[in-house]
Amino acid sequence: MGIAVSVIIPAYNTSAGILRGLQSLREQSLPRDRYEVIYVDDGSTDGTGELLDAETADEPNFTVIHIENSGWPGRPRNVGVDHARGEFVFFMDDDDRLGPEALERLYAKATEDTADIVIGRVAGVGRNAPRELFQQPMSGGDIRKDRLLLTSLTVQKLFRTAFLRDNDIRFAEGKIRLEDHMFMLRAYLATRKVSVVHDYTCYYWVRNEGFGNISYAPKEPVGFFRSIGQIFDIIEANTKPGKLRDRLFAHWYRSKLLGQFQGHKFLRQDAEHIRRLHAIAAELVESRIPESVTERLNPFTRLRAATLRWGTPELMRALAEFEEDLDHVTRVTGFRWEGSDLHVDVVAELTRRSTGAPLKFVRDGDRIRWDLPAEMVAVEQIRDAAEVGAALDKLGLRVFARRTGDPAAMRIPAEVERTEHPAGADRFAVRLSGTITVDVARADYGRPLSGQWWFRTRIDLGGAGSDHTVGTARTRDAETTRTPAFVDLPDDAGTAFANPYWNTKGHLVLSVDGSWRPLRRAVRAPATATATPTPAGLRLEIPLTLRAADSPTELPLRLSRSGRPPTDTVARIRAVHDGSAGLPRAVLSATVPVQGGLGVWRVHVGADHTDLDLALIRTPAGWRLTHPLQSRARRHLTPLVAQARLRADRLPAPARRLARGAWIRLRGSDPRSAPSAG
Repeated sequence: MGIAVSVIIPAYNTSAGILRGLQSLREQSLPRDRYEVIYVDDGSTDGTGELLDAETADEPNFTVIHIENSGWPGRPRNVGVDHARGEFVFFMDDDDRLGPEALERLYAKATEDTADIVIGRVAGVGRNAPRELFQQPMSGGDIRKDRLLLTSLTVQKLFRTAFLRDNDIRFAEGKIRLEDHMFMLRAYLATRKVSVVHDYTCYYWVRNEGFGNISYAPKEPVGFFRSIGQIFDIIEANTKPGKLRDRLFAHWYRSKLLGQFQGHKFLRQDAEHIRRLHAIAAELVESRIPESVTERLNPFTRLRAATLRWGTPELMRALAEFEEDLDHVTRVTGFRWEGSDLHVDVVAELTRRSTGAPLKFVRDGDRIRWDLPAEMVAVEQIRDAAEVGAALDKLGLRVFARRTGDPAAMRIPAEVERTEHPAGADRFAVRLSGTITVDVARADYGRPLSGQWWFRTRIDLGGAGSDHTVGTARTRDAETTRTPAFVDLPDDAGTAFANPYWNTKGHLVLSVDGSWRPLRRAVRAPATATATPTPAGLRLEIPLTLRAADSPTELPLRLSRSGRPPTDTVARIRAVHDGSAGLPRAVLSATVPVQGGLGVWRVHVGADHTDLDLALIRTPAGWRLTHPLQSRARRHLTPLVAQARLRADRLPAPARRLARGAWIRLRGSDPRSAPSAG
């Protein structure tokens, strides 16, 4: 069998971080003789080339090619393709890393689908990465019908080598901005066979500080907009006039041309740079963008386009400041368990980031528009472009979950309803109320959840959006209804223990098969816990506030007592249906072969022997389970008891006997634990 994949990596002055990516290539699950790694050192001056030579000297499937500095990744990538022996090539940046199964999964998907391009799920580390593209599988993808492909225009993908060579798809060489977009546009237009590996994180896209990521260098307006013009040239050369051409034009018009006028980077620019940016962009729009393309923009981008064309640089800044101030807050109002589903009731409100006040909309006759600054509304074309009513009708809430340690985002279903609330003359605010549903048994692409998961909500209103971490705002009911649950897993795989909690930052986290400590909190009615002697042993019944699984759930239970070996058994948790519609109820039961004299046992559950903060006490009157507060109080009183014993030992004999009797009556326990009587 020959080489399946050639990994091509341009390298330049990244010795500080290049070994992380190299190590991830060494750890690939694809057999070593099935892939090769080609580093192309672009004339590094910091020892990167020498470091690669030393590290790969004993690696037969690693090659280092040294070329004179070209200043950009295009030429090194082309050199790599020219040397590639693999059936497929995969482009990787030198400061990024791969998941251990990345090459194996990408190659398997490519051969299964006979794909020309395979996109593996990307996770951003310190930077944003596409999310929607990886929420479901894709085979036979085509840019003509699958618009989500336009959300992934970087080249860190798997390509059939013959496909690139047969279609003469190569990188522009030299210091040319958006060269990866030009490459991907040609590639997408040349095939109808694009596949996506959606359920495994193949690529970790890292933002480093101080090295790598050349695309973060400041953009020079003339060269950057010239590159956008070259993209328009590629579109015109490869498409006919019509919907597809207009849609492609609109994508780069929205994301790259008009995208230069939004966000922190734009607002940090000085007035002269903004004036120059405005002039060059307006000229490009006037010469290249037909009205049919502008009509395809989302509402907020149309507003930005109108401000560029009919406004001034100062109004562009005012619009950017208005957009930066858009925000939303998602407040948790309650929890409910149904089967393996955790329902999180939420209310989301559009707000102003600067003040926290509700975001207002203006009702202007039969139209609804953004509540823009007065100087913008004064321009008729801008006021007309501020229409947002149709977008408000489609307003929804998207929810993404991330597991601690894995930056990949996973979509979680949410259903919400929109309501309007008066906010002054001709103005109103908007609220979304509904439920986020987390299926613990199947949410991870059909697999059960595991680990710690946290959640972010996103609201997109006509192209203007904001994100909010769930949990930073919550109500009293959210705390009252927050309970853990034992969840049935599919395919008779047993049960999982799931617990929603607030972390130290106040964020909502769902822990699955983590600590058993939440069971301590679930013991909310200890006064009704019972310990009943039976022929088989002591029967413990401990009521819990949690949802029990439908199938039997067993967990270790241990009784421990100072100076004695622990007693281990198996406890069972079952649901209690008392006819009430309140919090879920369950009972933990176990039969324990406890023997011996009077004394106090601590009750522990789970594999980690979590202390339930319950004390099992044998008294002359029988067995009882103490209240958690009582057991905590006992711990605090222990030092005082020790001091009392010492003082009792110093008393005369008659007084010591009286103290001993009083202690036994007060303690109600083994006389041997009373203070010494000498």
